[in-house]
Amino acid sequence: MKFKFCVLLLVCGLIFVVNVNASKKEAIKKLIDNYNAKGEFSGVALIAKGDKIIYKGAVGLANREWKVPNSVETKFRLCSITKQFTAMLIMQFVAENKLDLNKKISDYLPDYRSDTGGKIRLRDLLNSSSGLPTFDTLAFYQSDDERFTDVNYVVKNYLGGDLTFEPGTKFNYNNADFFILGAIIEKVSGKSFAENLREKIYAPLGMKNSGVYTDEIVENQASGYYRKNGKYVIETSFRMQNYQAAASAYSTIDDMFLWDRAMLTNKLLSKDLTKEMFTPSPKLYFVALGSWSYNLKLADGKEHRMVERQGNVGGFCNLNIIAPDDDWSVILFSNTETQTLFRTYGNEGLSAEILNILAQK
Repeated sequence: MKFKFCVLLLVCGLIFVVNVNASKKEAIKKLIDNYNAKGEFSGVALIAKGDKIIYKGAVGLANREWKVPNSVETKFRLCSITKQFTAMLIMQFVAENKLDLNKKISDYLPDYRSDTGGKIRLRDLLNSSSGLPTFDTLAFYQSDDERFTDVNYVVKNYLGGDLTFEPGTKFNYNNADFFILGAIIEKVSGKSFAENLREKIYAPLGMKNSGVYTDEIVENQASGYYRKNGKYVIETSFRMQNYQAAASAYSTIDDMFLWDRAMLTNKLLSKDLTKEMFTPSPKLYFVALGSWSYNLKLADGKEHRMVERQGNVGGFCNLNIIAPDDDWSVILFSNTETQTLFRTYGNEGLSAEILNILAQK
């Protein structure tokens, strides 16, 4: 009798969880459809707790000229979400005792300018506090000059400027930091950034629909769109391979879920090093190693820890959030320009509304 009662409780509990998830799925779908109808989100979304996907779907058009709809198989530029992968590669080499976060650029790139390279730690590069001049030159990212895909050429010729502040003391979002990290990855491994990404992350996780941009055509890829005078305009000007370890990767929503699960279950990195990667710097507030990390008060009245990575290039606006203590994943890729994914920290926008739905009992 006791056994039957326990089984009954288990069944009732499972039914309750299924009903709650179904309710949340419906609420999230309605929310995403509304944002799409308002012109504020066009793309793909995957929301999960643990291994259980609560919502996965696509809205809007991957190609507006031919009216090709987005689907969950559509490939999207990851833009600066690439930096999260770069951070993981660095931490994997730390685990292998091939890198030390507290050593300097000059310890690994001896040809780099010594007066600055002898001050900037790998840790400073990972949390965007190197003090290097901001490298945000539009002409560089749009150029078809093949030299701009050679990280050693770029570091030598573009990233050796005078420091603008003492390393580690101030946050300054800067692609230069991740170009240099890419050069260090290639130096310590003897392989390209793309090879390291494929061998140490994509292949082990089974991310078969992810890669790094080259001149080759990427099949089933979304086009990016801006708004101009109230109308959509296609973006074709950015050469993504020029972004290298800062923003050159692409992926699908399902592959990104494999990535999130790996981070949440320590599949690629030890628990201690993962914790270090996601712990914000005491001096830099929300800035962790390759991600933002902060607490957000949600609908249940509780503080929830978020680890967030944004990406935005040429009409593509992407967001990847994991909540380690809740085992949540919120992945949102948009191929039309939008700001609704980038206000989570202020508890605003589509992403925040989804998180509040997840927090509801």
